[in-house]
Amino acid sequence: MTPTKGTLKLEFNAVYEGDIIDGKPHGKGKKTYDYGEVYEGDFVDGKQTGKGKMTYSKGDVYEGYFVDGMRHGQGKYTFSDGDTYGGSWIDNEPHGKGKYTTASGGISEGKWVNGIHKGKGKFTFSNGDIYEGNFDNTFNGKGKFTFKNGNVYEGDFLNGKITGEGKMTYKDGTTKEGVWRNGEYICK
Repeated sequence: MTPTKGTLKLEFNAVYEGDIIDGKPHGKGKKTYDYGEVYEGDFVDGKQTGKGKMTYSKGDVYEGYFVDGMRHGQGKYTFSDGDTYGGSWIDNEPHGKGKYTTASGGISEGKWVNGIHKGKGKFTFSNGDIYEGNFDNTFNGKGKFTFKNGNVYEGDFLNGKITGEGKMTYKDGTTKEGVWRNGEYICK
């Protein structure tokens, strides 16, 4: 069936302009909500499904794939503060392989589960420091932290801090091995 071009008034005071089949958005179109959000892209049987761009009222923008109006598949979300997440989405949440870049230049790469960075990953700080290891929303478990000054810590992390057993190798080759708490050496 060939779509016709037209305009529809939809629920939540939204206005649709674009391809229509059987009285529903179907094909390419634009849906504008009265509270300022705008979706431009593919529609299937009245739903935002396929490739599209959603501009949110607070200034955030998502470009990528949708299923039934939800971010689903590959896409990039740009926050109004300049942070971005690009990667896999399931049911509106980052889920799968992705990359989060902060406006200040920090880069977090790895796997997301239901919107949380989990498992093995890497975070590169804007100052040049690098963490590689386990994530559970932040650095948790075993990891390696390479400081821009050349020092390297390998060991345990808890809630984003060097905490537990580990070894610090200083740039001059000396080492400290033992128990650490909040980045401070406690004992052997």
